[in-house]
Amino acid sequence: MKSVPSRRYTRGNPLLREQIHDPYRSREKLQEATRCPQCGIRYRNGRWTWPKTQTSAFKSHLCPACRRTNEHCPAGELVISGSFAAAHREEILGRVRHVEEAERNQHPLHRIMAIEQRGAKTVVTTTDIHLPHCIGHALKDAWGGTLRTQYDLEGYFTRVRWQRNDA
Repeated sequence: MKSVPSRRYTRGNPLLREQIHDPYRSREKLQEATRCPQCGIRYRNGRWTWPKTQTSAFKSHLCPACRRTNEHCPAGELVISGSFAAAHREEILGRVRHVEEAERNQHPLHRIMAIEQRGAKTVVTTTDIHLPHCIGHALKDAWGGTLRTQYDLEGYFTRVRWQRNDA
């Protein structure tokens, strides 16, 4: 009788490489009792979540969003421009913050890092590549305008531009 060589099976296809690579994502799996000392989110069941109760018996480890914020290295950027945007700036920023809050409740790592005024443009930087896209679509759904999205998959970065020129 022939003996069958034993194989060690791994999950997924070892020949396929990950196309989108976030350099701030942990290389190793963290322990279940891990908490971010800055924002308070905790690592549970393989993902970062908002804690239901505060417990101090956790190991400390900075989450990817806090690391990006501390190092001033955004993963996404939303550029808001045009005469309509200038005339309705506070209303637009209210919508931006509302979308970010809703997204952050579901995905704790999706956050706004900064909102800056650069000349006639407003630039919103984020800790994730998906949040600028969500905010841009919310602005387009609410007020129309044009929306353009550019992804840099190698650098794990996205730039979204929303513009409306009529007042």
